[in-house]
Amino acid sequence: METLPQTANSIREVAALAQTSVSTVSRVLNQSGYVKAEVRERIERVIAATGFVPSAVAKGLQRKQSSLVGVVIPRIDSYSISAMVAGISAVLEAAGYSLLLAHTDNQAERELKALQLFKEQRVNGVLLLAAELGEQQRQAFAMLQRPLVVLGQDASDLGLSCVLQDECAAATALTQALLAGGHRRIGFIGVNARDIQVGGERKRGYQKALTAAGIATDETLMTAGGFDFASAAQAVDQLMALPQRPTALLAATDRLAIGAISRLAELGLRVPQDVSVAGMGDIDIAAMMQPRLSTVHYDYQASGRQAAQLLLDQLQHKTAASSKLVMPFTIKMRDSARQLTP
Repeated sequence: METLPQTANSIREVAALAQTSVSTVSRVLNQSGYVKAEVRERIERVIAATGFVPSAVAKGLQRKQSSLVGVVIPRIDSYSISAMVAGISAVLEAAGYSLLLAHTDNQAERELKALQLFKEQRVNGVLLLAAELGEQQRQAFAMLQRPLVVLGQDASDLGLSCVLQDECAAATALTQALLAGGHRRIGFIGVNARDIQVGGERKRGYQKALTAAGIATDETLMTAGGFDFASAAQAVDQLMALPQRPTALLAATDRLAIGAISRLAELGLRVPQDVSVAGMGDIDIAAMMQPRLSTVHYDYQASGRQAAQLLLDQLQHKTAASSKLVMPFTIKMRDSARQLTP
């Protein structure tokens, strides 16, 4: 036999090293079915040499006794995502399902690999917390052949069930609240428009409110970057360098709003005395920070619960039709935005 590597990470690798099939390795691992003595010995030598340990999940999958749902998440450092996963978990675990989480770090290739992996592992269904819905994702959905529910993006045109926030209406309402406070030059700290909802719809809502108020949209007041603090700082530098500074900043996320407040402090500008700031999402620290952050509140846990229930309905054959749920929001005007003196 060839010199073996130190480890084997999957049944497929064990099968290749033992020069046999995956199903034969599975029978040895599960002690089920007939396997020739010499083949069994060869497999056991590979397992011993590589230290391969089959997971209980993998063994269950081979027996088709699993009750697993794959959950694809774009980030692990997001309050909204963790809240949605908590809602998903509460519903599915109560129904007897376990979760398999795949983290993509907002990378399309990793998302596609996760979907392929879930297909190979025969999960019962998939919940996708999507940052974008490009052509690659659409092709992956077609090959998945599993019940699928999308969170955060509108997938209804693909015939898929989805749960999303009313991002445009929420951004419109928040911009209107700033306008009601006397602000006319409102800077927008956005994200890449590939994220149709957070990147596109929130910006569209901001522009819609300005247009309704008779204020022409000014491209110099709108930025687009990442979701990180560095992007927020860069946006603040750009907006505060304008000859006529904005009196208020609307950030597409609370994280960006917090990054903006930090950068404004570094520039010697006070919030809200010098610049008002508002975010979107109402993350857990928004109401506790100083100043307390004006924002849009979404019930992300409820979104997760609703998405999980839609998937359960498919798994339990209660419905074959796709559903689109648009969740409500609440405007929370707090200390970070002030009324301008007439």
